[in-house]
Amino acid sequence: MNQNKIMFFCVGTGGHVLPVKNIIDELLNSGISKNQIEIVTDNRGSKFLQEVDVKCFTTDVFRSDIGKLGYLINLTKIFKTISNINRNMDFKNTKIIFTTGSYIAPIAAYLSWRKKIKLFVQEQNIYTGLGNKIASYFKSTVFASYPDTKNVNQKNVEFVGPVIDKNIKKSIKDINENIVIGVQGGSQGSNEINNFVYKYLENHKLIKVKILHIVGPSNIDKSKNFNNYEQLEYVDNMNDFYQQIDVQISRAGGGILEALYLNIPLILIPYKLGTTSSHQQMNAKFLVDNEYAIICNNYTDVEKEILLIDNENTDWLDKYKVNNTIESGNISISKKIIQEIKNGL
Repeated sequence: MNQNKIMFFCVGTGGHVLPVKNIIDELLNSGISKNQIEIVTDNRGSKFLQEVDVKCFTTDVFRSDIGKLGYLINLTKIFKTISNINRNMDFKNTKIIFTTGSYIAPIAAYLSWRKKIKLFVQEQNIYTGLGNKIASYFKSTVFASYPDTKNVNQKNVEFVGPVIDKNIKKSIKDINENIVIGVQGGSQGSNEINNFVYKYLENHKLIKVKILHIVGPSNIDKSKNFNNYEQLEYVDNMNDFYQQIDVQISRAGGGILEALYLNIPLILIPYKLGTTSSHQQMNAKFLVDNEYAIICNNYTDVEKEILLIDNENTDWLDKYKVNNTIESGNISISKKIIQEIKNGL
């Protein structure tokens, strides 16, 4: 007997691909068969899906560096991708197309319209990117991680909370002498954040603080040999990372809600350039306004906060302790997927 399917469209960085992995884990744990799940991704996204045991089709997907104009003048490349997906994917019995945004979202939306398939969109940020903004104007449901999500077709938005890795756990370690600051700049790392940390370590000794620093792929610098400092290129199991840290310094992409979910205080350095700058600035502002985070706009701000942590130690943690009320959206989204699949039987 044929089984109704869901087809996920996700590309690019971990911020767009890992939510799909997390939703798939939730579906499999809820009794959905792996044969009912398929993924369309690109070479960048496929790196985050190597351990996902479902059908995964990897194709070239055009990505514009100049916004809408880039897509308009490259329509031929976009329709070539659509044609390639049509040739390689079987849409028979597909009841849901699900996209997590970026440059594949308009393609997923177009295919959902063309093939009359239900469209689900997941948005991790408070300010929707171009891809999901376009998709939201198709007949769809947009699952929002933040309340009052902006730059989106509001009539299709449903606030459910962020999609997170449900395997992560709240830290249960006791704080004795050292507070551990976790530093990460997203799945690709951040040269700006890395350089801020290096500058601090060159100017100050770490006394009561340890820094656990995810520098990004190929960015390990063995010359940075400081006391109470450890470099990691990449972390496969973020649960191990979160179990060790007491504070996180990071960008302000959608992934920051994972640390917030674990009640880890956040020191945010929002990305200031390109298409991601708007949503990172707005994510950060929302968290600061709700007393979940601190924003650092430059090295001087970062230096001030690390010095305060090193000097005040647990007093700093008590002052900025997060009392998070944000719930995960994993279960809500999975229930709607399962209901839609069952309704199609």
